[in-house]
Amino acid sequence: MTLRSVGELQADVVVVGAGGAGLRVAYEAAKSGAKTIIVTKGRIAVSGATAVGLASTAGFAVPDGAGDPLDNPDTHYKDIMTAAQGCADPRLVRILVDEAIEASEDLDRWKIDFIRDGETGKPLVAQGDFASRPRNRKIYHHGRPITVALKGEIERLGVQALEGTTVLSLLQDEKGVHGLLALGRGGGLVRITAGVTVLTTGGAGQLFRLSLMPSDITGDGYALGYRAGAALANMEFMQAGFGTIKPALNIVYTWFWGGLPPFVDKHGKPVLEGTLPAGASGDEAMLKKVEHYPFSASDASKWLEIATKNAMRDGRADSVGGFYLDLRNADPDRIPQKGFSQLWKVSKGWLQQKHMNIDAEPLRIGLFGHAINGGLVIDEHGQTLVDGLLSAGENAAGPYGADRLGGNMLLNCQVFGKRAGRRAAEIGRARTPSGGETLGQAAVEAVERRTRQGGSRPVSEAHRRIKEVMTEKVLVVRNEAGLKEAEADLVELDASLESGEFKVDSVKDVIAWHEAAHMIDVGRAMCAAALLRRETRGSHYREDAPARDDERWSRPITVRRERDGAPRAEPGYFGVQP
Repeated sequence: MTLRSVGELQADVVVVGAGGAGLRVAYEAAKSGAKTIIVTKGRIAVSGATAVGLASTAGFAVPDGAGDPLDNPDTHYKDIMTAAQGCADPRLVRILVDEAIEASEDLDRWKIDFIRDGETGKPLVAQGDFASRPRNRKIYHHGRPITVALKGEIERLGVQALEGTTVLSLLQDEKGVHGLLALGRGGGLVRITAGVTVLTTGGAGQLFRLSLMPSDITGDGYALGYRAGAALANMEFMQAGFGTIKPALNIVYTWFWGGLPPFVDKHGKPVLEGTLPAGASGDEAMLKKVEHYPFSASDASKWLEIATKNAMRDGRADSVGGFYLDLRNADPDRIPQKGFSQLWKVSKGWLQQKHMNIDAEPLRIGLFGHAINGGLVIDEHGQTLVDGLLSAGENAAGPYGADRLGGNMLLNCQVFGKRAGRRAAEIGRARTPSGGETLGQAAVEAVERRTRQGGSRPVSEAHRRIKEVMTEKVLVVRNEAGLKEAEADLVELDASLESGEFKVDSVKDVIAWHEAAHMIDVGRAMCAAALLRRETRGSHYREDAPARDDERWSRPITVRRERDGAPRAEPGYFGVQP
């Protein structure tokens, strides 16, 4: 194949990713006077994790006392640090809670439509995952209203948007990052030189066979920053949980477990039967699951996901990895948490729109890889360890740790998107990118070389293999042998990619090849951190080390990429090294 000639663009700030964080970065940078370009694989306010309909609602945490007069930023801070279990950056957490009310006021100014209480007309406030107080304002259609509002704002400010455009590599020399090389769906390469590049591409849910994340969430921002020399932190901590498989993907809402519904395998046998250790109760596991969606080894709810993963190993899932949750006789009025009985009604209606009637038949559900609690190490303004490279949103680490409060990610995207955008404008307007043409040419030659290697295996096969490895050996239940096997499998697959075994003869193949390479880097970083953390903490469960070890591991693990591509994991720190 022949790629079209390289287009040239220049900006003060180029933003990679157009979800809640990326759009906020672009808005703040442009508002501060910086010439700004935003690049996204998909379509703004349509694709990506913020805009896609993962669920009927999403939470936005605001510690203003509206849901409970005893709530305030200090209580919110304590909740986050408790859930993080020693692995969050206290500076970033303090910023997050102190600037949350201001962030909610921004949403009010943009007329974001929060769900209203039917009796009072005030915004409905619910208690989020791992929170001690109800503080989550609920938004219809996940975070899409935020992206729609910000799309209008960046258009008004003249931000140039490149949709359907995938970043292949960063332009970098010894002075730092100076922009990027990207590929459009039509086969046109574009080189963008910029004073600052900001990575905001979200997580890496597509590393797993089942994921609620859309198909474009392949860890690109993690890998691009990691390859440039930035540190990753907390990559062993990830959110896994239950989702519906067919006829559509959707979160299994936590309040559904409150009715203690039958939960069975393909043979009709209860998933928890015969799997619980002495003293553990299936009812207790379900009632604790009402309190948080993601898997956590911190309480009795863990037995739901652990039993399901072990049932998968034993061949008890159906042909698509499914089990069955029967809500036909459930009574939502039994759920004690504030706001959940109303949310049950909203959720029921949402599922009916997706052709799932919980009053008529069981839900077909599976165990999904969801979000990552780690990311690139940043300072309070989004600066990474690499000059000219910033990050924000789920692409960055620090405001959460072993477990993550529900409603904090949409908030995080706004708080740190705002900060990163302003700092990017400040640096980008003053910093002159160097060597763009030379650096860009090397990147173009690398892409063209891959298209001439003549491989025969479809790149989709690499994607499937990555998902198999990560699902079987890294999702929820981990042990030393499995993590080492996963690392070896990913190394072998990476060698196959680099040696030209895979066919790259279309634009789609070029994009898929780079996604696979990024997924391998991220998967290896996750395995390295999980292997080093020989204990169980929050969302990281080692069946061969089931106890929590605060003396050794009440701290984050950082991962840096060696010259040969190998991950180097070590007990770490937060903040940019002087």
